[in-house]
Amino acid sequence: MKEQGRQKSLVFFALGASMATGGPPMVALSLLMIDIAESLNVPVAMLGQISSFSSFLSIIMALIMGVLSVKYSHRLLLSTGLVLMCVSIIGTSSSSSYTSILVLYSLLGIGYSMVSPMVTTYIGQLYPPEGRTEVMGRLISVRSIVSFLAPLITGYVLARSNWRIAYSSYNLTLIVISLILVFIAIPRDSSQQTGNSNQLAGISAVLRNRSALAFLLAGALGITPFIAISVFNGSYLRQIFGLSVETVSQLMPLTAISVTLGLLVSNRLVEKLGLKRVVYLSTLVTAIAYLVYFGAGLSLVPSVVFSLIGAVLTGVRLASSGALGLLQEKTYRGSMMSLSTAAQSLGGMLGGLIGGFALSKFGYFGLGFVTSVLGIIAFVIYVFWVKNR
Repeated sequence: MKEQGRQKSLVFFALGASMATGGPPMVALSLLMIDIAESLNVPVAMLGQISSFSSFLSIIMALIMGVLSVKYSHRLLLSTGLVLMCVSIIGTSSSSSYTSILVLYSLLGIGYSMVSPMVTTYIGQLYPPEGRTEVMGRLISVRSIVSFLAPLITGYVLARSNWRIAYSSYNLTLIVISLILVFIAIPRDSSQQTGNSNQLAGISAVLRNRSALAFLLAGALGITPFIAISVFNGSYLRQIFGLSVETVSQLMPLTAISVTLGLLVSNRLVEKLGLKRVVYLSTLVTAIAYLVYFGAGLSLVPSVVFSLIGAVLTGVRLASSGALGLLQEKTYRGSMMSLSTAAQSLGGMLGGLIGGFALSKFGYFGLGFVTSVLGIIAFVIYVFWVKNR
């Protein structure tokens, strides 16, 4: 019994650490965006498009994962994704041109589009439906905690070196630790699929499920306000309020703390209000909060308060929507979660691409307005077309 409990804890830490690898690189990029843009001699809005390109390629990879997850070991796919992320961190920090950083940063999205659906699939396999929201919250809270540390460590290292070392040191360490935990904790034959499996069966089942398709679309649109603040928050605080890198690096962890708080309370809200209701209400309030943050022209303190409200509700949404997604297609969870990752990547691309275009044309108000409208559309889709079953 004791050995089983120890093994289960190791698996949880391996999954939590793997889930956590996706957050810190984006936080570091947001903090360092002005420094990177200046070193490459490109505008901030243009540099923000490396996030969009990464998201675009990760959509393609996530769609491919819908096939691969039926055929290959989930452990193999998870570890391969982490290796690609290591290559991305090393390559990005070594880049000397916009083209090279565009290509090498994109490997981060490709790798994480392999990691995220496999982690979520393990949750569906290991935990009963009534406990998944809590487990999702705990796992994603690990990501929030390491994201909390990311700007503090990145800012500290930047003050003593340069953006290349600041970007790579913490991120690379985290991914290597995650890779080691995966090899130690997850059995080699875990989640191995049969060689005769119909590799397109999972995708076909999801595409025939109207509720699942609505969930995927809502997921893509609903994440865009948070992507906007994840990518451009550092530059927003520095350009609009004139804050130093050191000050911004101390403010940005508040977002991670707030997301973690939302993750931890999400299960209690689901128990009181119901899973679907928590998903669509948190989506709506998040969109409104970020619209006020970017567009209301408030002073620093009330602006930050609204951003933290949005972050808390984002945490609630991440945990509850992950549990809702596992209910949409129960037979082919690997394919469903891979397509869900593709949808999240589409949202990341929209947040960076459309948000970056709105920023360049209309300033930060345009960024907040466009991405928040997409979030409100997601709220409508959740209410009318996504089933809770």
